[in-house]
Amino acid sequence: MALSVGEVLELEPLRSAGARVLAGTANLGRPVRWVHVAELPDIAHLLEGGELLLTTGLGMAGDAAARRRYIDELADAGASGLIVELGRTFDAVPHELVGAAVARGLPLVSLEHETRFVEVTEVVHREILSRQYDLLDRAEHVSRELAEEILDGADVAKLVARLAAVFGSEVVFEDAARRVVAACGPGAETGTPAAWDAHALVVHGHSTDAASGVHRVRTSARALGCTWVDIWIRRERWGRLHVLDTGLGAGDVDELLVDRAGAALALAMLSEKDAAHLAERASDALIGAIVAGRHGSPTDVLRRARSLGADLDGGRLVAAALDVRQAQGEHGAQHPADDERLGDDERLGDDEHPADDEHPADDERLEMLRALAAALRTSVAERGCSALVGTSGDRVIAIVAVPGTRPVGAVLDELVETASARAIRRSGVEVVAGASAAGAPGTLQRAVEEATVAAGFAKEANGARRVHHFSELGTYQLLLRLAEGPELSRFVDSELRPLLERDGAVRPKLVPTLRAYLKHAGRKADAARELGVQRRTLYQRIARVEALLGRDVDDQATRTRLTLALQGLDLLSGRNRHP
Repeated sequence: MALSVGEVLELEPLRSAGARVLAGTANLGRPVRWVHVAELPDIAHLLEGGELLLTTGLGMAGDAAARRRYIDELADAGASGLIVELGRTFDAVPHELVGAAVARGLPLVSLEHETRFVEVTEVVHREILSRQYDLLDRAEHVSRELAEEILDGADVAKLVARLAAVFGSEVVFEDAARRVVAACGPGAETGTPAAWDAHALVVHGHSTDAASGVHRVRTSARALGCTWVDIWIRRERWGRLHVLDTGLGAGDVDELLVDRAGAALALAMLSEKDAAHLAERASDALIGAIVAGRHGSPTDVLRRARSLGADLDGGRLVAAALDVRQAQGEHGAQHPADDERLGDDERLGDDEHPADDEHPADDERLEMLRALAAALRTSVAERGCSALVGTSGDRVIAIVAVPGTRPVGAVLDELVETASARAIRRSGVEVVAGASAAGAPGTLQRAVEEATVAAGFAKEANGARRVHHFSELGTYQLLLRLAEGPELSRFVDSELRPLLERDGAVRPKLVPTLRAYLKHAGRKADAARELGVQRRTLYQRIARVEALLGRDVDDQATRTRLTLALQGLDLLSGRNRHP
């Protein structure tokens, strides 16, 4: 840390000289970059900032107005403070000097005893150089440490966490679009800091000198306390590293540590194959936290979403889960209605289905999901919505804020349709999606669960419908959750086992008959017509069903149980029907 004015006053030559602070007590923490002996009245234009001036007052022998102007010019030049030795020019520091220093907050110190200025400059400069050497040594140590982390495969998030520990401060890494791709606090707590919303509004400008083209670290301590540097990759500005409330001084040597940190991040990004997807990975992390219920309070998740460019305060919130599947109709797949009309004929056996090797490979699927997420972000922006979009597992998850009064379901249908058209170019695959009901920020985890359940149904469902809404799934809402464990399988087995065992060995099969009979609520004529059999044949088959199950299929409670069992059978065998 840079030597401060207060620390300079504690050094032996100044303590022996009876140093007494007359003004600017609140600013004794200002860093001292150098010490100058100055007797010129117009010295200010030669200063660069951070200088502590020593004077006997010879240059201030003029009138009171000139003395006040002298203090104002020093303050404007960024001087750290002024030390006046008494005895040669003044017996006491003129009151106009003290008043002007108080008004400008400039530390003003008197020396009651004569002292050799050369001793002061020698001691102070030795201390400054010692601290600079310590900081240089620390910067080299940190640089080596970061280089080792990179060689060991550390990603950007891990490097940012390490930098937060090094600086003992909040560290934020944002991309060129101002999206926070990694952030961490000194206690290893990850996530965008609470002060970021306000700090992000501060204009930081650019860290490249227009004249020289040199990239420099900048300090904006007066604007919320921040030392920052732009990250350049292949001559393009990729983003910016912010170190908040560092306590570091404004000198070039103090900024070296931030500069080394920026260089390490740039190197790490060059070493990562998917550096272009850092912002997407940050969104993935927040989506993952929501899925796992580790996203904190509603205020926290809304703030983190804003830092990623998603303002979720501006509308009704709904979750969507998008998946990629093999297109229905490929390789001769049958429509559910056609499958039912097979009646007594055998269905396709497992060995007659197309091989799974025609599904997209993992790498190709990941690229399709990324393309789908990017296309969804574009579609969301075009419709005046805002959304947090990321991937979780093998799906794209989005939390969309829908403004206005248009039905949320209709808006989601359009978003998924346009995103699908933009993203999917591979023949034989298509996008399907599930959507939750609209909810509040405090119910995001449940909304994502609903969307995921509906997406699971959509992936297996036949037909042209692309988006399935959780609120429209009816009894499938319950069955889909049960299908994740053994309960549904046990229920189906207890209700249908005799029928399934019989159909596995003998023709005609009776499950299609039972399905059609329940579908038409026991209307035998309608069921016979759908199956393409005579009514007498239908009566005979229903009698066999009742005998096998030991139940009266005209009993309402029995119909309800068997309907749920058939829906569960469809889910377990991957042949979902529309609700």
